[in-house]
Amino acid sequence: MSDAPRARRGGRRAARLPLAAAALGLAAAAGGCTTLDNTIARVPWFTTMSRQVAVRPFEAPPRLPPDGSVPTIGTEDSLDMTTDLRNVVNPVPPTAASLQRGEILFNTYCIVCHGPAGHADGTVVPKFVPPPDLTQDATKARSDGYLYAMIKQGRGIMPRYGDRIRGADRWDVVNYVRKLQGVVP
Repeated sequence: MSDAPRARRGGRRAARLPLAAAALGLAAAAGGCTTLDNTIARVPWFTTMSRQVAVRPFEAPPRLPPDGSVPTIGTEDSLDMTTDLRNVVNPVPPTAASLQRGEILFNTYCIVCHGPAGHADGTVVPKFVPPPDLTQDATKARSDGYLYAMIKQGRGIMPRYGDRIRGADRWDVVNYVRKLQGVVP
């Protein structure tokens, strides 16, 4: 057999493939399908997960945040180091619960620099500039608002803790610092 008839037969097959693809595309378009997934979904033996329960997150009404979650906007106070803090009064009384919460937070965030009794003898002090002793008269003379804003904003080498210690918890830390100073029994 010569190569000429074989070439003609191969040419016919090659010509049929684009024609078959065009026919499939025309059938899909006629059926109203716009994507390959929609086309395959019409064939019952393909498992494309098109017939299952789907969660549509933007169709449901918004959920309320869980109890105790931290707000991201709108409820944070505006106290910072640029306002006059001398007359800011601590709204949280130094109760046993407040002092206990303040001690927990102090031991979590403040003890590494200020030390367990507030004497600037924390574990990182030998490696950094020592912080002020919280029990000295100069620190005792600071207002509660100043201590609150210092916790929130930070200053100098002290980092800001406003994103870690929130709202009333800052006042609890202020109450605990006052206890270390001997101002609060």
